Amino acid sequence: MSAIIKLVDVNLWYDKGKPTEVHALKGINLEIEKGDYVAFFGPSGCGKTTILYAFSGIDRAQSGKIFVNGKDIAGLSSTELAIFRQTNIGIIFQQFNILPSLTVLQNVALPMSFVGKGVKESEEEAMKLLKRLDIDDYAHRYQFELSGGQQQRVGIARALANDPQVIVADEPLGNLDSANANNVLEFLRELNEKDGKTVIMVTHESWSLQDVKTIHYMKDGMITGTKVQTPKPKTDVISAHLANEIDPAKKEAELLRDELSARVLSNFLLRGYSMDEVRRFEVHLKQRLRGQIRTKDFEEILDKPFKDGGVGLWKGKAKRLAEYVEGIVEKRHDIHAVLQIIEKHPELAIADEVRQIRDWLLLDYKSKVSSEKALALDQAVSDRMRNYISAKQFMEVLDMPERRNGVGLSFRTAERLSEKMETIMSGAETIAGPLAL
Repeated sequence: MSAIIKLVDVNLWYDKGKPTEVHALKGINLEIEKGDYVAFFGPSGCGKTTILYAFSGIDRAQSGKIFVNGKDIAGLSSTELAIFRQTNIGIIFQQFNILPSLTVLQNVALPMSFVGKGVKESEEEAMKLLKRLDIDDYAHRYQFELSGGQQQRVGIARALANDPQVIVADEPLGNLDSANANNVLEFLRELNEKDGKTVIMVTHESWSLQDVKTIHYMKDGMITGTKVQTPKPKTDVISAHLANEIDPAKKEAELLRDELSARVLSNFLLRGYSMDEVRRFEVHLKQRLRGQIRTKDFEEILDKPFKDGGVGLWKGKAKRLAEYVEGIVEKRHDIHAVLQIIEKHPELAIADEVRQIRDWLLLDYKSKVSSEKALALDQAVSDRMRNYISAKQFMEVLDMPERRNGVGLSFRTAERLSEKMETIMSGAETIAGPLAL
């Protein structure tokens, strides 16, 4: 076998040179052989998704070389990278990424149009893929008409659209129940063994590694170890893991309870946030309720920027909600118990939280604040809380004149309020204290 992917001393930073700088990949040297089935395994935030995005050309490394099929992708333009990705790498995302305005058939055919295939040919090939995945009956349906398992199959079909040699799967089981997760693992194994595809999976679930041949363990942006294993005989490993000698009917009831609890809690705790933020929170909340991630990992995911796979909450709120959820984990019995806890310990909607923080920032401000200034400051606070803007950009908005959609404060006032805002962001200052459940 020969290396189909090779990384040489790769370093990748997010927000390099800014206060929010993260050194996501640190001197990575790696070779992935053609036809291998590889997994990057480790806790949330360890860099495993980043390494996948690096050799897929989604994120650009600042130093080092990345070869895919012998081609150094570092020198490719954005357009060249997009074309290269369409023909060489198929990506299966955790969040499915199905375009809601297109039918299932159109979603799967879309990548083929990017490489010059006509509509008729693209849809004929797409239908063959849908039949292989046993979802051809849903070809003319839309995203909202599909279950999570069906959406993931559409995502897999789309990844296969241009017959790429490499299939990468970013936490492909994260939004699926045990039956659908088993189906996805079985199909990934089939792609590797029968189709000869190089399959690369990112996961933090040890029970999903049964079919994997090479496991790279990651921590803090580095590969800390590698294990080569012989895949075990095919068994219903996920169901066995989840069942854990519990009566199936009882386990199904518990999973449904967690599903409902996560849905109710997410919409309540993140009132005023975007639908994408709420759904991201719901996915990880479900994992915590089921004991699939630890409290510390859950809190880190909440605080992690949205663009990096987290929820994007500020540190104080992330800590508070993690503590809130622990009370739910310890005391819940059914959805009614969850509702009682919510009623007893309400959580501020983001609009109320923003106003509360704004009032605290202006405690020592002697001048009168117009309604226009207050609205502009509220928007800046909201953007900073969600990590949409950096600390420097927050101060610039505060200092910017109102005619340019800024807050219109003096430089010294903007600097002082920005410093106060960062004490909140760091968790050093708590406006609404942690909830005692």
